[in-house]
Amino acid sequence: MQTALIGALAGAFVTWISAPWLDLFQRQPFHVQLWLSLVAGVALGAVALIPVLRDLIQKHPSRVTTALCVLAGGALATGVWTGVQTVAADDQCPAPAELRLVTAPENVTELTARAQSYVREHQTEDGCPVVRMTVGVAPPPIHLRDAFDNRWEWQEDRRDQPYARLYDLQPDVWVASSAAEPDELRAGELRLLSARKPEDAVGRDQLVLAMTGQRREELGTYMDNPDGYPFGEVWDTLTKKMGMTIARPFPETSVAALIGTHDVFHDRGLPESRYLETEQELVENGLGADTVTSLLCEFDRLADRSGAGNPKIALLVPGHSVDDYNAGRVEGCEGTGDSAPLVGVRHHDLSTLDYQFVKVSWPDQRSAEREKLVDHFGAWLRAHPLFPNAPGPADGELDHKELGQLKKLVLDELRPKLDLRLLVDTSGSADRPVRVQAAEAVRANNRLLGPRDEVRVFGLHARTRNGPAQVTSIAGESTTEELGAVAADIEGTAFDHWDAPTSAGLTRLGTGDEAVAAPVVLLTDGRLFDNEGENEGEDDAGKVIAQALERASTVSGLYVIVFGQDKCAVTALRGTGKPYRCVTAGEGADQALTGAIITVRGWR
Repeated sequence: MQTALIGALAGAFVTWISAPWLDLFQRQPFHVQLWLSLVAGVALGAVALIPVLRDLIQKHPSRVTTALCVLAGGALATGVWTGVQTVAADDQCPAPAELRLVTAPENVTELTARAQSYVREHQTEDGCPVVRMTVGVAPPPIHLRDAFDNRWEWQEDRRDQPYARLYDLQPDVWVASSAAEPDELRAGELRLLSARKPEDAVGRDQLVLAMTGQRREELGTYMDNPDGYPFGEVWDTLTKKMGMTIARPFPETSVAALIGTHDVFHDRGLPESRYLETEQELVENGLGADTVTSLLCEFDRLADRSGAGNPKIALLVPGHSVDDYNAGRVEGCEGTGDSAPLVGVRHHDLSTLDYQFVKVSWPDQRSAEREKLVDHFGAWLRAHPLFPNAPGPADGELDHKELGQLKKLVLDELRPKLDLRLLVDTSGSADRPVRVQAAEAVRANNRLLGPRDEVRVFGLHARTRNGPAQVTSIAGESTTEELGAVAADIEGTAFDHWDAPTSAGLTRLGTGDEAVAAPVVLLTDGRLFDNEGENEGEDDAGKVIAQALERASTVSGLYVIVFGQDKCAVTALRGTGKPYRCVTAGEGADQALTGAIITVRGWR
């Protein structure tokens, strides 16, 4: 009892003495607190190892025990006091204002870091945050106008019943990748966006051709300084002399890729008659990526699979994305750059991205305090710009008229009419992974399909185990406006049959009244591949599917999306000249279907 009382009194005394120091400790950033605690622990450990103290402990064990109890009581009382003070301080902090920021996927990491720095630097004297910031992904170019026009709501049709959901964050600030983006919306009399000012620029970067170090050295054997040659000659050297391909995300879903498409067409001096062929090549070589981030992820996976780790692919991406890739900062892809670091090849003809700070004022959310906070953050961001180490020329960006013409060219003229056939695996095993995801993916791609496009949906299954394949109609010829009903039809379909071979499904689908060859997108859990061939191996299954695809006169190509697994059982087909691709849906079924739709447009 005496020892406990002494410990408590000592703890109270230590707490009283250390209160000013604890207050100073609490005001430090978390990482400083952590390091101070570690240093203190190491120092105490070092002191405890001094030989003199060890001798003292051995000679006076009872007194040492009392001293340790005193110290333990003091530490306990100090810990309790610190916890109470911390909770009380949190309770005393008023709810901070919240700002919502959106930007292109490849800029999210950098903008998040800037936002966190701003929050740390702007706190009250009591250490309370003034603002909380959330950074999200802006809608892609094909959805941007609709998002602003519809108050950031995604309007859907579910069997003639209106349905709306938010794209994601309804932003207070949009950091656009080019001044042409908001300028084009303003030209369309969109009044939600702030007027453009010269000081709105908060960063600059330039598009580059990114490749592995080995490929860059090989390019150096042809031209020591690529920037000193015409861009068309650099392109021809890479593609013709070195046998490389150029990969770029889909321009529908990436403004960086859209601007890069302008460079490919104009800086190479291509005639308009070659635009369609060139665009189809870019789509085929694009690794099915819809954003810069997904392109980097796909390249990393390809590099990991490649024995040499040096794919013969150059990526047309913003320069800062090369740094993110090499540093492992690509969101959703850990360890990028470990197998094959990238080198960015710059050229003066490649466009500049001039990042713009755009205020968004929603009619029912106007507030003088919010406006003041947004303006203050904008001024701070100009003083702490995005990508400060990325060199770039002073000019070279597109204006809003050129961007609008480019969008019209790519989306309306270079994307041919599509007769899409979705073949849905309606076996019992596909129920959980496929049904809802497939329906949501169809809904999410309604703006990717044009008014001339048509979609038909079929189910594939067998009535009995190892029985003959059945192909049933789920939805007949449907337009873009009818995709809500198509998705509902998929959700309402019975997924209660057995798996049927993919090859048999192609044979059944290749007969009937279809007069024109059209691509097929198969949505499956992957078990259909298990029924192909006698040996049930990838080579045997691939051979059987290739033969069926070749014989199906009304099927121009097969694109498979596998749900619920992280691999494709059949990765390539031999014995057919028709295109084939297999991807996994992962966590983004809608993005996987987006990639399929854009890819199969060229399968004629």
